Amino acid sequence: MNHDDIALQGGPLLFAGVDLDRDTVSARGVPLGAGDGLDAHTRRDLIRRERNIADKYNAIGQKQMVPYVVGAIAAFALWVSFFPLTIFGLVPLPVAFVLSTLFMSGCWIVGHEAMHSGIGAKGSKLRFWNEIVGVITMIPLMFPFSIAKITHLQHHRFVNDPLRDPDYPDAAPTLFKAIVKIWLNRQPGKDNQVHHIRRIIIEDIGTPGAKTALKHLLLAQLAGHLFLIGMALSGYAVEVALVWWLPRWIGLIHIHLLFGWEPHSPHIGNDRYKQARVYRSVLGSWGSMGVEHHLVHHLHPHIPIHLTAAAYREMKPILQARGVDCSAQ
Repeated sequence: MNHDDIALQGGPLLFAGVDLDRDTVSARGVPLGAGDGLDAHTRRDLIRRERNIADKYNAIGQKQMVPYVVGAIAAFALWVSFFPLTIFGLVPLPVAFVLSTLFMSGCWIVGHEAMHSGIGAKGSKLRFWNEIVGVITMIPLMFPFSIAKITHLQHHRFVNDPLRDPDYPDAAPTLFKAIVKIWLNRQPGKDNQVHHIRRIIIEDIGTPGAKTALKHLLLAQLAGHLFLIGMALSGYAVEVALVWWLPRWIGLIHIHLLFGWEPHSPHIGNDRYKQARVYRSVLGSWGSMGVEHHLVHHLHPHIPIHLTAAAYREMKPILQARGVDCSAQ
């Protein structure tokens, strides 16, 4: 294994002066692989050029993360305010419903950056805000930041592994079947995704922190559903359904389509350049919220999602040389 392979597998790495935490480094640390038909010198040169581009966009991104913090706090505060505002008739329910639905998907996008310590690495001035943003963005989804981070980084380590990838239950041959499966995965039963995650947490990861995160998930689900039931019994079933219950369900389906199914379909291969694909989403660039270049995110998770398209355009010749199908973009 050459020096570049070892560096990418989790050694001490500095990106644009930012010392990434162990989780972030290991999430990016996927072996380069062999048998691609390239000689060692060419492979080293390609990875050097790829890394330089990634470091460039990481440096740019580090200066652009404050809007993520401001937007997350503002959206969360507005969403919470919808409960009294709709009850007292100060905000029309249709308006609250549309905005709440948008917030649900937006929650994951911003929280996802926090999972990779993209808003603030350990020891940085923005670290406090990274954790705050992570926590509040996951509340509307009833999926605590602690378990969201652990399971998402597990996904990066074992993407497309039927047993070890927490997102693998989203795999399906068609869009329609994916939507149906995502819905069924959220329903009670021994085959749902929560049980898949629980098995991974207990049998695969097995750390005290992971087991504590699993308890956070159970408590969040219990508290959230008790709130929904309490509001309904108090006579505000329509309000809580349109501000939280239905937007959350639409958001979950949207999120799992965007991050779980579409960029990884057909869910085979863990090779560094086959973990995700470059494609044109059925939802369009805006509807997919920039996930069309998801391969770049798997290669370099420290690049903020709003810069992955620009990073891809610079990396495209390198990716093509590594055998990536770039014909869609």
